[in-house]
Amino acid sequence: MAIKGKGKTKPKQPARAPRRAPVPVKPPFAQRTWVKAMAAFIAGVFLVSMCWWVWENLDKDRNAKAAVDAQAQQREAISAWRSQLETDLGGVAQLQGGALPQIATNVQPALDALTKGTDPGVTADDMDTLAGQLADAAKKLGKFQVADVIKDHGFDKGQADSITAAQAELTAAIQAYHVAAQLTSLALSTPGQQDTLVAAASESLDTAQQLLNSGWTKYTNASQDAGAPLALPQGLAPQSGS
Repeated sequence: MAIKGKGKTKPKQPARAPRRAPVPVKPPFAQRTWVKAMAAFIAGVFLVSMCWWVWENLDKDRNAKAAVDAQAQQREAISAWRSQLETDLGGVAQLQGGALPQIATNVQPALDALTKGTDPGVTADDMDTLAGQLADAAKKLGKFQVADVIKDHGFDKGQADSITAAQAELTAAIQAYHVAAQLTSLALSTPGQQDTLVAAASESLDTAQQLLNSGWTKYTNASQDAGAPLALPQGLAPQSGS
């Protein structure tokens, strides 16, 4: 008797398809690591640049404000100095803004006339009066402490030295004019010593004019630098020098 089902083979199962390996998905371009790193670097550079730009502009603003404040202080000091100079020189000089003051203008013609043997146009008394006025002006100039006026007013050492030198030269100039007037008076009243006295008076007058020119140039330059220039009469050019 045959066994039911014996000898029958089971049907083979069909082969399964191989499993697919996972395919890596690339992240969006903006999320890639190197892109993020580059973006962060660029952002950092931009931030540093902006900070530097802001700092530079703030520094420039501070420097500009400091310069404006310093010049305002300088103008204040120069105005005080100018007021004193004009007061002290007003009685013996013709002041015309930044033009070189005209001082003791009758001394040189008198000396020239004495040299030529012509009428000097002035007397010994006239010269004595002028000498007294010049002595008073020199005394006032010598008492004025310009160094105290400009102290702590924004001037650097070079500017301060130039201003004090200007004051000293202007004072010495008036003193030299004073001596020239005195010697001219003596020449007028002492005919026997006239030639010697005229020569000495001329030398003192030359010294006075040189000192005046140097001191006044320093004064006008200091005024210009402080933003308070002296007005020049029409047709005159600014003086140069130190």
